[in-house]
Amino acid sequence: MQDSDPAVAQGAEGFVVFPFGYGLSYTTFEVGDVSLSAATTDGTEPVHVRARVTNTGDRRGAEVVQVYVAIPATGQPPKRLVGFQKVWLEPGESAEVAVTIDPRATAKPLSVWDYATGSFRVATGDHRVLVGTSSEDTPHELTLAVAG
Repeated sequence: MQDSDPAVAQGAEGFVVFPFGYGLSYTTFEVGDVSLSAATTDGTEPVHVRARVTNTGDRRGAEVVQVYVAIPATGQPPKRLVGFQKVWLEPGESAEVAVTIDPRATAKPLSVWDYATGSFRVATGDHRVLVGTSSEDTPHELTLAVAG
C-alpha cells in the first residue's frame, strides 16, 4: 500500500474510510429543505425533523437520512444518532422524510445520566440537530433550544 491509500490514512491520522452510515450507491442524492417542527421544547414532547431527498442520478436507488443530536453537556459524545429514515426514489424523484426525536424513547435522545439522582434528566440549552447521510456527512445543522 502507498501512503496515499485511504486505508493507511485511517490508522495514521484518524481518517475514517467508511464512517457509520456510509453506503455505496449507483446513483446520487441531494438532501435539503431541512426543518424542525419546533425551535424550542421543554424536552417532554416529540420534535419532528423533516428533509427533502432528491435522486439526482439516472438510476433508481435508496438513501438513508440520518439525524444526530449534539447535547450541550460535559462528558457527552460529539453527536448521537437519534433516528433515521430510508427512502427509495426513481431518477429525478423527490420525497419528504420525517424523523421523530422523542424524549420518551428508550434511548433518551435529549437526556444525560444524572449520577446524583440515578436517573436520566433532560439537558437544557441549545442542542445541535445534525442531518445528513452518514456520521461524517451531516451538512445540515439546526438548533433546538431545550428549556427546563
